[in-house]
Amino acid sequence: MTGPSSTHEERTAASQRDSDLHQVRIAKIEQVNESVRLLRLAIPPSQQFLPGQWLDVHVPGVRQAGGFTITSTPKDAQPRTDDPGYLELAIQNSPNNPPAAWLWRPEEEIRDSHVYVRVGGNFVWPPPGIDPASIKTIALVAGGVGLNPLMSIMTHLRQNPQEPERTISLIYGARAPQSHDLSKILFLDRLRDYSWMGQQTTPFVKLYLTRCSEEEAIDMNDRYSRPEEEVINLYSALAGRIDREALRSAVDHADDDKWRKQAVVYICGPARMTDEFERIYLDMGMEQGRVLTEKWW
Repeated sequence: MTGPSSTHEERTAASQRDSDLHQVRIAKIEQVNESVRLLRLAIPPSQQFLPGQWLDVHVPGVRQAGGFTITSTPKDAQPRTDDPGYLELAIQNSPNNPPAAWLWRPEEEIRDSHVYVRVGGNFVWPPPGIDPASIKTIALVAGGVGLNPLMSIMTHLRQNPQEPERTISLIYGARAPQSHDLSKILFLDRLRDYSWMGQQTTPFVKLYLTRCSEEEAIDMNDRYSRPEEEVINLYSALAGRIDREALRSAVDHADDDKWRKQAVVYICGPARMTDEFERIYLDMGMEQGRVLTEKWW
Protein backbone atom coordinates (compact mmCIF):
# COMPACT_ATOMS: atom_id res chain seq x y z
CA MET A 1 0.00 0.00 0.00
CA THR A 2 1.34 3.40 -0.94
CA GLY A 3 1.12 6.48 1.25
CA PRO A 4 1.92 10.19 1.29
CA SER A 5 5.70 9.50 1.16
CA SER A 6 5.47 7.51 -2.07
CA THR A 7 6.06 9.13 -5.44
CA HIS A 8 3.43 9.94 -8.03
CA GLU A 9 4.73 7.18 -10.29
CA GLU A 10 4.52 4.62 -7.48
CA ARG A 11 0.98 5.64 -6.53
CA THR A 12 -0.22 5.44 -10.13
CA ALA A 13 1.71 2.35 -11.24
CA ALA A 14 -1.53 0.45 -11.92
CA SER A 15 -3.19 3.33 -13.81
CA GLN A 16 -3.37 3.49 -17.57
CA ARG A 17 -0.90 5.92 -19.15
CA ASP A 18 0.38 6.68 -22.63
CA SER A 19 3.59 5.07 -23.78
CA ASP A 20 5.07 8.24 -25.30
CA LEU A 21 6.40 11.44 -23.78
CA HIS A 22 5.63 14.76 -25.51
CA GLN A 23 7.66 17.93 -25.36
CA VAL A 24 5.57 20.98 -24.38
CA ARG A 25 6.37 24.63 -23.68
CA ILE A 26 5.38 26.65 -20.62
CA ALA A 27 3.56 29.44 -22.45
CA LYS A 28 1.76 31.26 -19.62
CA ILE A 29 1.81 31.45 -15.82
CA GLU A 30 -1.00 32.94 -13.75
CA GLN A 31 -0.73 33.41 -9.99
CA VAL A 32 -4.14 32.54 -8.46
CA ASN A 33 -3.22 33.02 -4.80
CA GLU A 34 -0.28 32.52 -2.46
CA SER A 35 -0.42 28.72 -2.82
CA VAL A 36 -1.63 27.94 -6.37
CA ARG A 37 -0.53 29.01 -9.84
CA LEU A 38 -1.97 28.05 -13.23
CA LEU A 39 0.36 26.94 -16.02
CA ARG A 40 -0.65 26.89 -19.66
CA LEU A 41 1.37 24.44 -21.75
CA ALA A 42 1.59 24.87 -25.53
CA ILE A 43 1.27 21.38 -26.99
CA PRO A 44 1.69 19.49 -30.26
CA PRO A 45 -1.46 19.00 -32.38
CA SER A 46 -1.36 15.24 -31.78
CA GLN A 47 -1.90 15.52 -28.00
CA GLN A 48 -5.07 13.72 -26.86
CA PHE A 49 -6.60 13.02 -23.45
CA LEU A 50 -9.91 12.50 -21.67
CA PRO A 51 -11.45 14.97 -19.19
CA GLY A 52 -10.25 14.09 -15.68
CA GLN A 53 -6.82 12.71 -16.60
CA TRP A 54 -3.43 13.81 -15.27
CA LEU A 55 0.08 14.30 -16.61
CA ASP A 56 3.41 12.79 -15.71
CA VAL A 57 5.55 15.94 -15.86
CA HIS A 58 9.33 15.65 -16.26
CA VAL A 59 11.15 18.90 -15.50
CA PRO A 60 14.86 19.62 -16.10
CA GLY A 61 17.25 18.32 -13.48
CA VAL A 62 14.70 16.25 -11.55
CA ARG A 63 14.72 12.47 -11.94
CA GLN A 64 11.20 11.72 -10.68
CA ALA A 65 8.09 12.80 -12.55
CA GLY A 66 5.52 15.04 -10.93
CA GLY A 67 1.83 14.23 -11.21
CA PHE A 68 -0.50 17.12 -12.02
CA THR A 69 -4.13 16.99 -13.11
CA ILE A 70 -5.22 18.61 -16.37
CA THR A 71 -7.81 21.32 -15.63
CA SER A 72 -8.50 22.22 -19.26
CA THR A 73 -10.47 20.21 -21.82
CA PRO A 74 -9.84 18.28 -25.05
CA LYS A 75 -11.43 21.18 -26.95
CA ASP A 76 -8.89 23.59 -25.45
CA ALA A 77 -6.15 21.33 -26.79
CA GLN A 78 -7.33 21.65 -30.38
CA PRO A 79 -5.24 24.09 -32.44
CA ARG A 80 -6.95 27.24 -33.73
CA THR A 81 -5.86 30.04 -36.02
CA ASP A 82 -4.54 32.23 -33.20
CA ASP A 83 -3.84 29.53 -30.62
CA PRO A 84 -1.82 26.31 -30.96
CA GLY A 85 -3.92 24.54 -28.34
CA TYR A 86 -2.95 24.09 -24.72
CA LEU A 87 -3.12 22.07 -21.52
CA GLU A 88 -3.77 23.87 -18.24
CA LEU A 89 -2.37 22.69 -14.91
CA ALA A 90 -3.02 24.01 -11.38
CA ILE A 91 0.23 23.67 -9.42
CA GLN A 92 0.19 23.87 -5.64
CA ASN A 93 3.21 25.41 -3.92
CA SER A 94 4.93 22.31 -2.51
CA PRO A 95 8.60 22.97 -1.66
CA ASN A 96 9.14 19.32 -0.66
CA ASN A 97 7.92 18.06 -4.05
CA PRO A 98 10.86 18.60 -6.44
CA PRO A 99 8.84 18.80 -9.71
CA ALA A 100 6.30 21.20 -8.13
CA ALA A 101 9.12 23.27 -6.60
CA TRP A 102 10.71 23.62 -10.04
CA LEU A 103 7.37 24.75 -11.53
CA TRP A 104 7.13 27.33 -8.74
CA ARG A 105 10.41 29.00 -9.64
CA PRO A 106 10.17 32.70 -10.54
CA GLU A 107 8.14 33.16 -13.70
CA GLU A 108 10.99 34.71 -15.67
CA GLU A 109 13.13 31.62 -15.01
CA ILE A 110 10.75 29.01 -16.39
CA ARG A 111 8.41 30.74 -18.85
CA ASP A 112 9.06 29.39 -22.40
CA SER A 113 11.01 26.46 -20.94
CA HIS A 114 10.29 22.98 -22.26
CA VAL A 115 9.17 20.02 -20.15
CA TYR A 116 8.12 16.50 -21.11
CA VAL A 117 4.66 15.12 -20.32
CA ARG A 118 2.72 11.86 -20.57
CA VAL A 119 -1.07 11.49 -20.16
CA GLY A 120 -2.49 8.97 -17.70
CA GLY A 121 -5.33 8.20 -15.34
CA ASN A 122 -8.59 6.24 -15.08
CA PHE A 123 -10.75 8.95 -13.44
CA VAL A 124 -12.38 10.10 -16.66
CA TRP A 125 -15.46 11.25 -18.47
CA PRO A 126 -17.31 9.38 -19.87
CA PRO A 127 -17.35 6.81 -17.05
CA PRO A 128 -16.06 3.43 -18.27
CA GLY A 129 -18.75 0.89 -19.09
CA ILE A 130 -21.70 3.31 -18.86
CA ASP A 131 -23.61 4.75 -21.81
CA PRO A 132 -23.39 8.55 -21.37
CA ALA A 133 -26.87 8.93 -22.91
CA SER A 134 -28.32 7.06 -19.93
CA ILE A 135 -26.90 9.52 -17.39
CA LYS A 136 -29.39 12.11 -16.13
CA THR A 137 -27.57 13.30 -13.00
CA ILE A 138 -23.88 14.03 -12.39
CA ALA A 139 -22.59 14.81 -8.91
CA LEU A 140 -19.06 16.19 -8.64
CA VAL A 141 -17.63 16.24 -5.11
CA ALA A 142 -14.30 17.91 -4.41
CA GLY A 143 -12.09 18.70 -1.44
CA GLY A 144 -9.37 21.34 -1.89
CA VAL A 145 -7.27 20.83 -5.02
CA GLY A 146 -9.36 17.72 -5.70
CA LEU A 147 -11.40 20.19 -7.73
CA ASN A 148 -8.86 20.07 -10.56
CA PRO A 149 -10.04 17.02 -12.56
CA LEU A 150 -13.67 17.96 -11.95
CA MET A 151 -13.07 21.35 -13.58
CA SER A 152 -11.96 19.55 -16.73
CA ILE A 153 -15.04 17.31 -16.68
CA MET A 154 -17.50 20.12 -15.93
CA THR A 155 -16.03 22.45 -18.54
CA HIS A 156 -16.07 19.67 -21.13
CA LEU A 157 -19.77 19.07 -20.50
CA ARG A 158 -20.48 22.78 -20.96
CA GLN A 159 -18.46 22.92 -24.18
CA ASN A 160 -20.49 20.09 -25.73
CA PRO A 161 -24.14 21.19 -25.85
CA GLN A 162 -25.02 18.14 -27.93
CA GLU A 163 -24.77 16.16 -24.71
CA PRO A 164 -28.27 15.28 -23.41
CA GLU A 165 -29.77 17.58 -20.78
CA ARG A 166 -28.63 16.66 -17.29
CA THR A 167 -28.63 17.92 -13.73
CA ILE A 168 -25.06 18.70 -12.69
CA SER A 169 -24.13 19.53 -9.09
CA LEU A 170 -20.73 20.48 -7.72
CA ILE A 171 -20.13 20.19 -3.97
CA TYR A 172 -16.80 21.82 -3.16
CA GLY A 173 -15.17 21.89 0.26
CA ALA A 174 -12.43 24.48 0.72
CA ARG A 175 -10.67 26.33 3.50
CA ALA A 176 -11.93 29.89 3.90
CA PRO A 177 -9.24 32.37 2.81
CA GLN A 178 -7.73 34.43 5.63
CA SER A 179 -8.49 37.57 3.64
CA HIS A 180 -12.19 36.56 3.45
CA ASP A 181 -11.93 37.23 -0.29
CA LEU A 182 -13.66 34.31 -2.00
CA SER A 183 -12.09 35.20 -5.35
CA LYS A 184 -8.85 33.74 -3.91
CA ILE A 185 -10.40 30.27 -3.88
CA LEU A 186 -9.19 28.22 -6.82
CA PHE A 187 -11.52 28.39 -9.85
CA LEU A 188 -14.38 30.01 -7.94
CA ASP A 189 -14.65 32.92 -10.38
CA ARG A 190 -14.87 30.44 -13.23
CA LEU A 191 -17.47 28.35 -11.42
CA ARG A 192 -19.61 31.37 -10.68
CA ASP A 193 -19.54 32.31 -14.35
CA TYR A 194 -20.64 28.78 -15.22
CA SER A 195 -23.59 29.11 -12.86
CA TRP A 196 -24.77 32.23 -14.66
CA MET A 197 -24.13 31.31 -18.29
CA GLY A 198 -27.56 29.77 -18.80
CA GLN A 199 -26.96 26.57 -20.76
CA GLN A 200 -28.66 23.22 -20.36
CA THR A 201 -25.52 22.01 -18.60
CA THR A 202 -25.48 24.85 -16.07
CA PRO A 203 -24.23 23.39 -12.77
CA PHE A 204 -25.52 23.94 -9.26
CA VAL A 205 -22.50 24.95 -7.16
CA LYS A 206 -22.37 24.62 -3.36
CA LEU A 207 -19.21 25.80 -1.65
CA TYR A 208 -18.59 24.55 1.91
CA LEU A 209 -16.11 26.74 3.78
CA THR A 210 -14.13 25.36 6.70
CA ARG A 211 -12.41 27.40 9.40
CA CYS A 212 -15.03 30.12 9.41
CA SER A 213 -18.29 30.86 11.20
CA GLU A 214 -21.73 30.94 9.62
CA GLU A 215 -21.76 34.72 9.97
CA GLU A 216 -18.39 35.01 8.23
CA ALA A 217 -19.58 32.75 5.40
CA ILE A 218 -22.70 34.90 4.91
CA ASP A 219 -20.58 38.05 4.86
CA MET A 220 -18.13 36.60 2.33
CA ASN A 221 -20.96 35.35 0.15
CA ASP A 222 -22.75 38.71 0.22
CA ARG A 223 -19.60 40.57 -0.79
CA TYR A 224 -18.79 38.08 -3.56
CA SER A 225 -22.24 37.43 -5.07
CA ARG A 226 -23.83 39.33 -7.92
CA PRO A 227 -27.39 40.68 -7.55
CA GLU A 228 -28.71 38.42 -10.31
CA GLU A 229 -27.45 35.31 -8.48
CA GLU A 230 -30.08 35.84 -5.81
CA VAL A 231 -32.64 35.12 -8.52
CA ILE A 232 -31.10 32.13 -10.23
CA ASN A 233 -29.97 30.50 -6.96
CA LEU A 234 -27.33 28.32 -8.61
CA TYR A 235 -24.39 29.33 -6.46
CA SER A 236 -24.14 29.43 -2.67
CA ALA A 237 -21.44 29.46 0.01
CA LEU A 238 -22.03 27.75 3.35
CA ALA A 239 -20.03 27.36 6.56
CA GLY A 240 -18.99 23.90 7.67
CA ARG A 241 -18.07 20.56 6.18
CA ILE A 242 -19.83 18.56 3.49
CA ASP A 243 -22.37 16.24 5.13
CA ARG A 244 -24.43 13.21 4.12
CA GLU A 245 -27.51 15.26 3.28
CA ALA A 246 -25.52 17.45 0.89
CA LEU A 247 -24.16 14.35 -0.84
CA ARG A 248 -27.61 12.81 -1.18
CA SER A 249 -29.26 15.99 -2.46
CA ALA A 250 -26.78 16.09 -5.34
CA VAL A 251 -28.13 12.83 -6.81
CA ASP A 252 -31.60 12.12 -5.40
CA HIS A 253 -33.98 14.21 -7.50
CA ALA A 254 -36.84 11.73 -7.81
CA ASP A 255 -39.56 10.17 -5.68
CA ASP A 256 -38.52 6.63 -6.57
CA ASP A 257 -35.27 4.68 -6.88
CA LYS A 258 -34.69 5.33 -10.60
CA TRP A 259 -32.05 7.93 -9.80
CA ARG A 260 -29.62 5.21 -8.74
CA LYS A 261 -29.60 3.89 -12.33
CA GLN A 262 -29.37 7.36 -13.88
CA ALA A 263 -26.70 9.04 -11.74
CA VAL A 264 -22.91 9.00 -11.62
CA VAL A 265 -20.71 10.47 -8.91
CA TYR A 266 -17.11 11.69 -9.18
CA ILE A 267 -15.25 12.23 -5.89
CA CYS A 268 -11.75 13.70 -5.63
CA GLY A 269 -9.94 14.92 -2.54
CA PRO A 270 -7.91 13.76 0.45
CA ALA A 271 -7.87 9.99 0.88
CA ARG A 272 -9.92 9.90 4.09
CA MET A 273 -12.62 12.19 2.68
CA THR A 274 -12.78 10.27 -0.58
CA ASP A 275 -13.15 6.90 1.16
CA GLU A 276 -15.84 8.24 3.50
CA PHE A 277 -17.94 9.81 0.75
CA GLU A 278 -17.63 6.75 -1.49
CA ARG A 279 -18.91 4.60 1.37
CA ILE A 280 -21.88 6.93 1.89
CA TYR A 281 -22.93 6.71 -1.76
CA LEU A 282 -22.56 2.92 -1.81
CA ASP A 283 -24.65 2.71 1.37
CA MET A 284 -27.35 4.67 -0.50
CA GLY A 285 -27.54 1.79 -2.95
CA MET A 286 -25.48 3.16 -5.82
CA GLU A 287 -23.50 0.66 -7.89
CA GLN A 288 -19.72 0.61 -7.47
CA GLY A 289 -19.17 1.46 -11.14
CA ARG A 290 -21.23 4.62 -10.81
CA VAL A 291 -19.11 6.06 -8.00
CA LEU A 292 -15.69 7.07 -9.37
CA THR A 293 -12.92 8.22 -7.04
CA GLU A 294 -9.51 9.83 -7.26
CA LYS A 295 -7.30 10.59 -4.24
CA TRP A 296 -4.63 13.22 -3.82
CA TRP A 297 -2.02 12.99 -1.09
